[in-house]
Amino acid sequence: MTAPKKSQQQRDQAVQTGNSAHSAQLAKGQDDLAREASVAFIRNWPLTVLSLCFFPLLLGLGNWQLQRAAEKEGIQQQLDTRLSAQPITISDLKVPATYTPVRLLGFYTDEYFLFDNRTRHGRVGYEVLQVFETGSGGTEKARWLINRGWIPGSSHRDQLPQVAYPLAAKVITGFLYPNGDSIDSADVLPAVAVHGRIQSLAQLRAQNIRLQEPDWHIRLSADSDTALLTEWKLLTTSPAKHTGYAVQWFAMAFALVVMWLLAATNLRQIVREKWFK
Repeated sequence: MTAPKKSQQQRDQAVQTGNSAHSAQLAKGQDDLAREASVAFIRNWPLTVLSLCFFPLLLGLGNWQLQRAAEKEGIQQQLDTRLSAQPITISDLKVPATYTPVRLLGFYTDEYFLFDNRTRHGRVGYEVLQVFETGSGGTEKARWLINRGWIPGSSHRDQLPQVAYPLAAKVITGFLYPNGDSIDSADVLPAVAVHGRIQSLAQLRAQNIRLQEPDWHIRLSADSDTALLTEWKLLTTSPAKHTGYAVQWFAMAFALVVMWLLAATNLRQIVREKWFK
């Protein structure tokens, strides 16, 4: 009677062992399937790594352009505030500052120069830089360099435009602007004839034309009656242009994501199997 009982136990143990082996094999198979499913979405790892490198770079460039736009917006507001202020009499000027509005009473001398290679609306011409002398009747005289604006150039380089100017005393308004050019003591700058061309404002300083502030000039306001075509470009790049650059960088980041999904993943296959099987 004991032999059948022992055989039954062996059979039960064998069944349990078989079930355990089957369960383990099934669990392993499920793990393999889960592992395959987790990596099946990406089929091109080199392209994925490359995309991961470029995506944050594109986002960073877009954010940087947005920051630049905000900075330029702040500068633009400061310029508008300063230029909208009442101009001060030039004799009351203590320390020159960029975009300070000023008013001058005096007359133009015959000393003017043509700042070469200046453009307006795609046309090449010159900006007229002319000496303006203030002070009369016992007041201290001072000489200032005035940028009157732009005139078109001739199609022949050997023909210089004639510049008209009033002989009577005038009141002019404008704003201070730095020359921006520096002179190295080792530089030898060519001599400039009155009414001639100049390539750099540093040439005028080398001429020693006895200006009150050799490192500054005054750009005329558009409403001054002696102004030519002004249209001064106060900012090299507008806030709107920086915003446009940011939109371009973000669009490139979005396009990169779309290209990665189409070229480096099995998204299209997964969608087809899920929705069209």
